[in-house]
Amino acid sequence: MSKKPKILLLAALITAIQSAVLWLIALWSAWSIIQGDVLSLVSALFLTGIVLGAALFLSNVAIGMVRLQRWAYTPSFVMQLLIVSIGVASFGGEYGLVILGFGLLLPAALVFFAMFSKPVRALFRKD
Repeated sequence: MSKKPKILLLAALITAIQSAVLWLIALWSAWSIIQGDVLSLVSALFLTGIVLGAALFLSNVAIGMVRLQRWAYTPSFVMQLLIVSIGVASFGGEYGLVILGFGLLLPAALVFFAMFSKPVRALFRKD
């Protein structure tokens, strides 16, 4: 672990926190289904399944980043792009929340910066 750049560990930590937030959202969504607080059961089950899948996937990506698995490099970007798209959409519309948009964009930007840094790219490069 001492050979890994601190910026990689920061990116993995942010990714793990994002994963934990997704797990909490999935639990909250499942609890809402159990309580009967949903308008459409089919939609709620589908969205809960998507969030559970994203949480599991992002958890695996964070673990792969720490273990320096080459496969984790590109999915980390893809997940951050999805988070950025939700963050940008959070700025506008009738129910837009600026704080939510920045709360999603800033960590994603940090992960992008960390993963594009020269020492991290060198670690994940094919030899």
